[in-house]
Amino acid sequence: MRRIHNIRMAVFFVALMAAWLGLAVSTALAAKVQIPEGTEVKVKFPANLKISSGVIGEGIPLLFYLHEDITIGGKVIVEKGAEGTASVTESVKASKPGKPGKITLEFVDLAPKGPFNTLDESRIKLTGSITEEGGGKKILSYLFIFGLFIKGGQGEISPEQIYTATVAESVILED
Repeated sequence: MRRIHNIRMAVFFVALMAAWLGLAVSTALAAKVQIPEGTEVKVKFPANLKISSGVIGEGIPLLFYLHEDITIGGKVIVEKGAEGTASVTESVKASKPGKPGKITLEFVDLAPKGPFNTLDESRIKLTGSITEEGGGKKILSYLFIFGLFIKGGQGEISPEQIYTATVAESVILED
């Protein structure tokens, strides 16, 4: 009877040690990777989004998507399609006589997508900006008396184009 009890205790102890060892090994095998500061990422805005100085004001956040996977050492760290945020930092509407509009966006951050995530589940900080100015029609407005009523073109950022943002500070992700 005592011998059966000792065998049960030994089996329990071995099972407990195996579980602890398995946890330690899986923790040790969790991959960590760093996306270095200055890493360029390709992004694109949704096709249905009209980004125009005539429509969007300063301080408005805009959604964009990662256009290409972020890979390090041949391994996909952040998958294409990850959502990011940009912010309108300047928006000047076109006006008369022929003055063009202007819009400036700054990239803010990117949410990790895929098997890797930041250690504290925060977003990847980005930097970079886009500025577009509309066409001016000032000369035309001065040549003709009616030109005083002609507005310049709005500053517009094309959602069809691929833009480059940069990782603002190194970040560690783990799977």
